[in-house]
Formats: sequence, C-alpha cells, structure tokens
Amino acid sequence: MKKISFVKYTCYGNNFVIVDDTLTRSFTESEMSRFAYEATNSHFGIGSDNLLVIQRLDNETLNDIRRERGYWRELPDPQGAKFIFRMFEPNGEEAFSCGNGLMCVAAYLTHRYGIHSTRIMTEIPFSAPRAITIGSADGCSWASLDKPRRVPPELADLTMREPVDEAIDLVTNLEVHFRSHDLAPYTDAETLGLSGYLVLTGEPHLVIFPEKGFSEAELVGTVFDYSVKIRDPRKGYRRANFGSWLINRIGSYINTHYLDQFPAGLNINFARVHDDSGVIEYRCFERGINRETLACGTGALAVAYTAQYLSLVRAKTIRVLPHQCRRYQPEAEIELHERDYGWLLNGHPLMLVDGTFMLTTSQQSAAARRNPKVSTTTKIVVSCDREEYGYSAVASS
Repeated sequence: MKKISFVKYTCYGNNFVIVDDTLTRSFTESEMSRFAYEATNSHFGIGSDNLLVIQRLDNETLNDIRRERGYWRELPDPQGAKFIFRMFEPNGEEAFSCGNGLMCVAAYLTHRYGIHSTRIMTEIPFSAPRAITIGSADGCSWASLDKPRRVPPELADLTMREPVDEAIDLVTNLEVHFRSHDLAPYTDAETLGLSGYLVLTGEPHLVIFPEKGFSEAELVGTVFDYSVKIRDPRKGYRRANFGSWLINRIGSYINTHYLDQFPAGLNINFARVHDDSGVIEYRCFERGINRETLACGTGALAVAYTAQYLSLVRAKTIRVLPHQCRRYQPEAEIELHERDYGWLLNGHPLMLVDGTFMLTTSQQSAAARRNPKVSTTTKIVVSCDREEYGYSAVASS
C-alpha cells in the first residue's frame, strides 16, 4: 500500500487533486498517468476533474519526462521557471494546459511555501513548452498567459478552416446529427450545422456564438436557459434542462466523429455577449473530461479574445461569466486583462481538502489493465515550428 499526500482545490467549480512532487517523489512517470483514474473517480477514488502534479524544474525531472514520454528531442529551455505544471485527464493522458488549474497551483504554492509569484513551465506535451508567471495574494490568484495562437495543422485539418486572424481560424462545415425526435418540439431538423472560431490558448478551443453559429435558430435560446420544461402531450415534460443535454451532445459528437480532423479533440465553447462594455457569458465542453464543466480558464480566454477580435467587446478588461458555475455561485466571474505580453487571468481558488489517499497494489494493477499504454505516451506530441505556428504536432504510438 502506497500513501499519496494530496490537496484538493476548486476554481469556479473546476476541481483538481494536486500532488506536490517538489520535495519528494510520489510517483514515477507511469504512476502519474495511472493515478489520474483514482484522483478523478468520485465512486472509488477521490473525485475531481483532473489530476495536477507540481514538480521542481531540474535536469533530472526533465530527463525522466523526455525518456518516458518522448515529447522532446532535446531538453526544453527552462526560461527561468522553477516549477513544472502537469495535468492528467481521467484516462491518464496528459493535457496541454489549464488556466484554472494554474491559478489553483498558484494558491497552493502561496499557502504551502509562502511563494507569492513564480515562473512555472506548462504545455509540457509540446516539444517547446512555455514558461509563464503565476501568483497569489489576498485570496486572488493569477496566471500570466501568452497571447493566443493559431492551432497547428497537426491538431486541426487545414481543409476544415479559413484563417481570419494571426491566431483565429473560422470553421464552418461542422454537422451534428440527431435522431428524428431529439430536437422536437423546437425544430423538425435532424442535423445541426455549426460554425465557430478555432484558437489555441494553451488548449485548442472552438468558440461558437449560437446566434450566428447555429443553423437552427430555434435552438439558440436553449443554450443559456437554466431550465427548460417542454410539455409534450404524449410524454409529459420532455427534459428538465435541454440546453445542457444539447451542449454535451454537440461536444461528444464532435470529439467522436471528427477525430480525423481534430486528432487531439476540441474544447467547445458557447458564448453570448451581454454588451460591448466587456461582459461575456459562456459554457464549455472539455475534450479530455468529455463533458461540460462548470468553467474553464483557457476557454474564458478563447472566448474573450475571439469576442474582442470580432468587435463584440471593446474593453481591455473583460469579465467572463461561467454560466454553469453561476448556478451555484451567482457572483462568479473570471477577469481577463489584455497586456502587451499577452493576457492576465484572475480568479479565486479555494482549498477544499488536505488528505492522504491509500493506493493499494490492486488499484495500481487495475489502472494498468484499463490503459496499459498510457504510461509511456499520450495521443499527441507537439513539435516546434516557431516561424509559422510556434509549434506543430506529430502522432505518437
């Protein structure tokens, strides 16, 4: 039996199990991926959206990652970073980045070590990871994110998009299919056409403004309704929350049926602008978790940047309202500040649990059986091509 010390944080309803590997090694590289299942399993584990691991940035750690994961040809430039940010999905694959997770780590480093600002390396599966600055003080945390970038060709088929900006591509030819009765009584349609804006903010995001991006106008109003009850004479009340069902259907469909075009999957954001003063409401389906979450930090940046480009908002400080989180915390809002170097993400993480997980040999064996390959690779390895895109990606097996 192995004892794993952890803390659990939440930031706008995104909750994370954080394992501190900075002083002593809790895991080997393969064990991190396997423990992700226990960390995210709410029935037989701890329960969270993702597992986060914090490591010291030194050559020994970098060499371990390079040897086991095969992300890099050469060790990456530390860029002044002291720590490494790792995030693992429930299936053990390593994600690229996470805005709310970075703010939780910032809060933890302040709480545990009194570190109020530091450099941390993120986007680890990229062959050229990036170091950013994070910090925390007086209950507020922040992450200094880079400028949004174009999603590279290896993560999104060039035939699926039309460049409209140095970082944004327009995607117009997506279709989601439904059963004949799924969308009744809103519409008789069985196919929903979608258009949106593709952008990388540490994670690949597709931003959809339903008023312009839905082919069926009758469905636009359902996305931001908290509760929709439809009286069907044959079946009584049809659904209590049609909007949530629709978002999860769209997200899971795109991440299942369009993997040839988007091999790493896509985070799908649905947004509406309240006014041009800088207030946007959004919902986000996350690719690795494969469901809608209460909020998403990199998604908030994708929405804010896209709305600004489209001149839907004109402010340098943009308030992004996480629709689902505000069902439970009506005052919740994420602040994004445009700076010369990029964007500053502000939030309010909260520590929930400080505990120890008892990891048995049988649990480790079961995790290995569920995904025996996950200890050595992820689905996508991202390689550098800075002149055109800043990165590119190649498949790994």
